[in-house]
Amino acid sequence: MITLVARHQLRALRRQRVLVATVGSLLATTVLAGVIGWSSHNTIVRVYNDATQLLAADGQPAPPNPFDLKPTLSLLSNMSIYIPLIGALLALVIGHVAMVDDKTTGIGRLVFSRPLARRDYIAGKATAAAAVLGITLAASAVIATVALALVNTALPSLAELARLGLFYAVSWLYLLVFALVGMVTVLLTPKRSLALLGAMGVWLVLTFAVPQFTSGLHPTASLNPVVDPVSTSQTFFRITAKARPVSIAEQYRAASAQILELNPAESGGATALRVLPIAGALGALGVAATSLVGRHDYSKGSSDD
Repeated sequence: MITLVARHQLRALRRQRVLVATVGSLLATTVLAGVIGWSSHNTIVRVYNDATQLLAADGQPAPPNPFDLKPTLSLLSNMSIYIPLIGALLALVIGHVAMVDDKTTGIGRLVFSRPLARRDYIAGKATAAAAVLGITLAASAVIATVALALVNTALPSLAELARLGLFYAVSWLYLLVFALVGMVTVLLTPKRSLALLGAMGVWLVLTFAVPQFTSGLHPTASLNPVVDPVSTSQTFFRITAKARPVSIAEQYRAASAQILELNPAESGGATALRVLPIAGALGALGVAATSLVGRHDYSKGSSDD
């Protein structure tokens, strides 16, 4: 039954063009990240070549090539910004659409007129959302690999491909959190517009407000994977900083920076621990969604605004 629900939801998302819009939007951002990386690479190379010629004319040795000092995957650093910014919003929409039609159009009454367990129903919806996000991120990974090959004029090594795959796997878990947020808000609010606004409010809090309190970051800096938190010498920040380990946006940002080698290296265990809050949030939202859908009365009509 889980597979049946998931297949039906995937067909509905395709029919509503949500699947195409999601894949197209994230692929466009991946291409944009590649173009920015390529443009930056070419600019730095031109400056380096000009500097080398000037130094050679003066009889001075050339400095080391700056790209020999940078990890290859750093060209994709913008993706660790685009995914929690744009990808999370797309995930919210996917989760919202997966639940809202059944609740507000009366489809739910028809669905549960048949012997279908509520836990299978919500599991099927979540599976469909996970599949859409997985397809989208897989396509993004292919484009990112092509961009790396074009900019560096060489295919990424196996180790770099493994890191890229790990980055997208962590990103998939992170986006699943927001897909479930989209589902839960539908089950908590009577109107579909309020459900979407509520989900966006959660995104704003997790992405911008919480990092600002727990690390003293400015809102724009909360997305930057290479920004270190400001000093927490103030009493207020000393208190709020204790919640930093459970801030999923900050832990995703830090884990991404480690995987893409943007920050000084830390142990693999420390990076794995950063993923635990994301997995914990995913589990808690899954339990909440299962509980809410089990108690929701689909026999009553809802406001279809």
